[in-house]
Amino acid sequence: MTRWIAGLLLTLLLVLQYQIWFAHGGVLNAWSLERSVAQQQKINQRYQKRNEQLVADIKDLKQGHQAIEERARRNLGMIKKGEVFYQVVK
Repeated sequence: MTRWIAGLLLTLLLVLQYQIWFAHGGVLNAWSLERSVAQQQKINQRYQKRNEQLVADIKDLKQGHQAIEERARRNLGMIKKGEVFYQVVK
């Protein structure tokens, strides 16, 4: 009778250990989810920095003409009336 109870308890212990470590929602699954969350947080931080930069650019463009002029010069190669454009070729 004692062996039977010991065997039952050992079997129960093994089943519970299996559920703790390998079943859905177990320790291994939790570790995997923690790694996924950490990776997603890094991605979110990168996007947050980009969004802050875009918001600053939008505010700059809305508030002054200087940013608009700078972008027109740099991206479109535009110049103001009365300015002289010099191009240095190496």
